[in-house]
Order: sequence, then structure tokens, then C-alpha cells
Amino acid sequence: MNSRTNNVILIVDDQPASLRILLSFLQDQQFELRVLQSGSQAVEVVREIRPDIILLDVIMPEMDGFETCRQIKKDRELIDIPVIFMTALQSVEDKIAGFAAGGVDYITKPFQQAEVLARVSTHLSLKKTREGLRYQKSMLESLLNSIQDPIYFKDLHNHYLGCNRAFENFSGKKELEILGKTDEAVLPSEIASSFCRADQEMLTVCTTSRTEETVARPDGRVEIFDVLKTPYIGPDGNLLGLIGICRNINELKQAERQAAEERERLRVTLHSIGDGVIATDVYGKITSLNKVAEQLTGWLNDEAIGLPSTTIFHIVDENSNEPCTDPVQQVLALGIMTDIKNGSLLVCRDGSRRSIADSCAPIRSREERIIGTVIVFRDVTHEKERIKELIKIKELESVSLLARGIAHDFNNILLAILGNIELAAQTVADDPQTTALLVSAQKAVDRASKLVDQLAIFTKGGEPVKELITLPELIQESADIILHGSQIICKYEFADDLWPIKADSSQISQVIQNIIVNAKHAMPNGGNIMIRCNNVRISSVSSSQPSLHEGCFACISIEDSGTGISPEIIDKIFDLHFTTKPDGNGLGLVICQLVIKRHQGCITVQSELDKGSVFTVYLPVTQSLISPCPQPLLPQNEARQRQTARIIVMDDDQMLRDLAKAQLRSLGHEAFLAVDGEEAIRLYHELQESGSPADLVIMDLTIPGGMGGQEAAKKILLFDPEARLIVASGYSDDPVLADYKKYGFQAAIAKPFSLAELRQAITTVL
Repeated sequence: MNSRTNNVILIVDDQPASLRILLSFLQDQQFELRVLQSGSQAVEVVREIRPDIILLDVIMPEMDGFETCRQIKKDRELIDIPVIFMTALQSVEDKIAGFAAGGVDYITKPFQQAEVLARVSTHLSLKKTREGLRYQKSMLESLLNSIQDPIYFKDLHNHYLGCNRAFENFSGKKELEILGKTDEAVLPSEIASSFCRADQEMLTVCTTSRTEETVARPDGRVEIFDVLKTPYIGPDGNLLGLIGICRNINELKQAERQAAEERERLRVTLHSIGDGVIATDVYGKITSLNKVAEQLTGWLNDEAIGLPSTTIFHIVDENSNEPCTDPVQQVLALGIMTDIKNGSLLVCRDGSRRSIADSCAPIRSREERIIGTVIVFRDVTHEKERIKELIKIKELESVSLLARGIAHDFNNILLAILGNIELAAQTVADDPQTTALLVSAQKAVDRASKLVDQLAIFTKGGEPVKELITLPELIQESADIILHGSQIICKYEFADDLWPIKADSSQISQVIQNIIVNAKHAMPNGGNIMIRCNNVRISSVSSSQPSLHEGCFACISIEDSGTGISPEIIDKIFDLHFTTKPDGNGLGLVICQLVIKRHQGCITVQSELDKGSVFTVYLPVTQSLISPCPQPLLPQNEARQRQTARIIVMDDDQMLRDLAKAQLRSLGHEAFLAVDGEEAIRLYHELQESGSPADLVIMDLTIPGGMGGQEAAKKILLFDPEARLIVASGYSDDPVLADYKKYGFQAAIAKPFSLAELRQAITTVL
């Protein structure tokens, strides 16, 4: 039998794309993969490779898959290698041609990973089973040929009708010399008379007899035989003669040892199967469990033998929790294989439950009589969980797309509200009461803007908009918002020389708040929270955090004195939708991990039941920022500042264009308005040709149905590389905002922005 550790799969396909897909499916499955790109190559080397299975493309130049298969199957030593055709052909004729050529199955293109793995695994299992059966048959034949048990057949007149090889050796004559003769003509005289007498006695009473007889050989050897004689009955019930079996008891011990070895090989084979296997008798009592079945049920083989199958293999419906139909009794009643109902849970000995799948089949004797059943099952708990997880991810992606669209439109509306509030505040500066109302409204807009930023965290492909932030102020403000009015005492320890970091302040604030919310829920009657922040240097050699790269990090630890997290669930707390709260949605810590990963950082947790938990966040620090007196990131260039600037504003929203014009007028600038990128480019050309060129262009990134800011910026920079451009967008998570210089802009501003933020952006660029 094959002694290789891993199964060898030969893939024959002339298409590199198909090969890449198949390799991506199979390379992590502990297979040894060999790849060829033509049928002729396969025919030449397949005898050397001796693969366990061949994945063969049908349509190939020179020699197609069908002919390749036929050539391989001509070699008797290769005929048993299973060949699975890979093709997009769907007709019945093509499939029949493939099977006629020697194929065992088809995999259709385009490939599906589940199908590929299922078909490969199935045929590898079948091949292994066939090899096992062939091996067992060979062993049994060797065993029979090695046992010296003479067997003979006689008619009613004591004439020989036939014998086996052992009887030939026993008598010293070939079968042709024995046929039709009596004992006197076949056996030595010392043996013939006793044989003939015993056979006549058996024919007289016509019942099976078993006797022990001593035979003295002519050479002086004495052999003891266990002789079994039974009537030879014809199809019509008439007695035709007898059958005699003479077993040399001297070899019995050896035969018993060989039989025991054979049973042990069968036992090892059974215990090597990857699925759980349970065998029962016709009364539904357990007769054996393999190792996998022991692990899945929690019962040892010796403990389970003799118990009812429903005690060991207790299955219930995952929805109703009602017991499922006993597959053993169902098979015993119907006499056919039955599949275990989808959605069945195996209740283990310790009370835990596993989702299972597979079947129960009858065990039949040679006479086709049912002598028991065999249950073959596997644990599909993790497989079902993965499917559910994929569904949740798809749902989250749908929500993220919706959230991104809402965030963009809402930011545009907030910009209009915020801008008009600020302009209105300038006109009523002498009215304290009205000014106070407008300030309150502005704060409400700021809060709404932060809420939109939280929505943006879930948008697909979004990147954080990083800026230089000071952690102590951000951390304390975020924690105080959550803990205001609670019975929890929060203390802070911040390093005096704490490095500043570049990060998205709203996203980092969201992380702190989500962790604090969890800590608050873990301390319903109050408690203590300690927040520490210090500098950490990670080296690639000594790091205890393998997920972090080498470098400098700001380390934030949040420690609570709550109930803690049990070891059984601590590895799941960052899983999508996992929650222990009845009204929770399982998104809080998912957001935390998502945000920190987007900042190239790491988040970890340590916990002890009834003592509390510690969440630790690592955020990378840019080397250029590690300085006692960091230089301003955007130094002012006084020579380029102007009192009044000519500024083109491009936005598809009329309300926002009017607002921008009013805002720029209040800042002392002259505004020129454009609906889309094409109009902005035209205006830029016209102003340049008039001798009064534009000093600055502020462009919206997204223009539905028109040229947006990114494309317009490219075209303006083509004819004026010195053009000064600012990008604005309601998609605060857009990659262009996060890395605006890469796209030719000198500054970026996310909607909604205040008048002060607009002034700062203009001043920075000019």
C-alpha cells in the first residue's frame, strides 16, 4: 500500500489562470502538488510520479484530456489511478466520452473551491478504500493458500467430485487423477479404509458431523485433523453427496494468530478513518466506536459496548431541541441507507453539542441479511459557523455601502447648516442671546458630524484621515463622555514625554469609548478604571507582540475592575456580531479592531474572571515626530500669503456653492463657482488668459454624472504644475483625503468643515 505521507495530486492544464486557481485551493490542504501543462508530458512522466489522483483538463493543444486519459489507462500499473476531468463542457455526450476514456468524475469550470475539495477528497477516499480492499483480499488469499486444510467433494457412491490444492498435497495426486476415483485409488491403504468408512456413516445419517481424526502418514508422520463433513444438497433439495474439510490442528494456532493480526489491521484501519464510525448489532446495541467517534461523543469504546445507540449517539433538532428519529432503528426497519437530517445536533456525554452530518447504513452478511448498522458522521460545527460568518460579512458590506452614501449626503447638508450658522453669527455679533443659540446649534452640528464619522468606519475600503493629535486630551475627553454621571472612578497616568501621533482623532475616540462602554457594563454597581499611556519601542527580536512591526508605538492600556471575561469566549470577543449582552449587536470591539488595524496598530486583551480586564492598544509613531520640540508639519510661508485671493470653488450642489461664495467673501476672498470639473478647468483657463489667474481651486471629490475633483486636478496640473489645489469631500473616509498629496492636492478638507477650518486650509496652501 502507499506509504507516502501526503497524497500526490497531478494537475494537467495548459491555462496558467486555471492552474493558479487550483493551486490556491489545494496548496494549504497538505497535498503534494505536481503541475504539467500538456497531455504528452503527463503520459511521459505519470509512471514516474505515480500520483494518487490526476486533475486533467479536457481541452488542450496537441493531445486533449480524453486521449491523454486513454494513453495512461493502457498501462495496467496505472489503470487504477482516478482521473477527474476539468472542463466547461456540459453536454451529456462529452461526459459519456470522458467516462468512456477512463475518467471517474468531472469538475466544471469556473472552479468552485468547495466542489474541487469535495470531489478530490471523495475520490482520494475511494482510492484509499479500494487499495485497502485489494490489500485485504491479497492477505486473505495468502492466508487461505498457506493453511493446509484438505477439502474434497464426494457423490453418494463415494467417488470424488473435486478437491482443493491442499487435498492434492495431502493425497499426493493432482485433481485430474482424483476425479471419479474412490478412496482406495486415491489414498494410501492405511488411510483409505478409515476415510471411506467415516464418509459412509455420514451419508447414512445425512447430518453434519465434526470429528477429530488421527492420520498416520506413510513416512511415519502422525497428523491430527479436525474433520467437518456436511451433506452436499442440490438446488432441488436432494442429497448429492458430501463435502469434507480436514483441518490440520497443528497449524491451528498459527492460523488463529494470523486471524488476530488481520482483525488488528482492520481495527487500525477503522480507527484511522477521519470520520466518526459507530457500529451496532440488529438490536441497536453498540458493538464498536472508532477513535474519532470516541472524541466526538465523549464515550470510550469499552464503556459504550452493549449500550443502546440512542445513549451514545443522541441527536436532537437544532431548532426545536426535540429528539431526532433514531437513524439506527430507521435503517433496521427500512433496510436502506439513510442520511442524518440536516440541522441535527449531537448531544455529547458532557452535555456539549456539535452540528453533525453524514449517514447510517445497514451491515449485511454474505446472505444479504442485515446483521447490524454503521453510523458514519463528522463534526460540521465550524463549517456551519464559517457559513454564518460569511453571511454576516455580506450583510455588513451591504450596510457599509448604504452608510457611505448616507454619510456623504449628510455631510453636505451639515456643511450647509454649519456654514450658514457661522455666517449668521457674524451678522448678529452684538446680540448675545442669538449668538448663544447659534453656538449651541454649531455644537449640535459638530456632534452630528462625529456620528457620521463613526458610520464611515464601516465603509468599504475607507482609510483614516490622519492628523497630528495629542493623546491625553483625546483619551480623557472620550472617557469622560461615557462615564459622566456613573459610579465609576476613572484615573489617568500619562507619560510626561508622550510622543505625539498621527491618527484619525474621531476613530481613535470611538475606540476608547467602545472599550470604556464595555468596562462600564462589566461594573453595573460601580468600580475603578485605570487608563495609562506611555511610549513603547518594539524590536523584531524581543517583541512579545508578533503582530506588530519593529518601531515606536504609543501604548494605551485600559484596566477595569469588572467581572472579567471567561477563557471560553475571550478568543471570540473580536468576532463579528459576538456579544454577551442581550441588547448588544456585537459591533463595538469589531470597530475597535478594524480601526486599529487601519492605523497599522494592534489591540490585545487580558482578563481574569471576577478580577477585571485589560485592553491594550498600540498605535505607531512616525519617527520624525519623536522630538522634544516637533516642528510644525505645515510651516507658514509668509511670502505666499495674500490679503485677497481669487478662488475657484467646484461643487455640484447649488446650496453649497452659494455658501462657499458667502464664506469666501467673509474671509476677504473673491469666489468663482463651477458645477463640475470641466467648468472648473474652463474657468481656470479663462482667468489665466485674462491676466488675473486663479490663486487657488477648491474641488469636490465626487460629482455624480460629471468630472470629479481627482480627474480635474490631473488636467489642471498638466498645463499648470504650480496650480494650488484643495480637495473637499463628504466621504470623510476616502483614500484621496487620507493621502491627498499623492493625487496632486496641497491640502484636504472633509465636509462638514467650519469657517475656521476653511481659513486654515486656504492660509496653509497660499
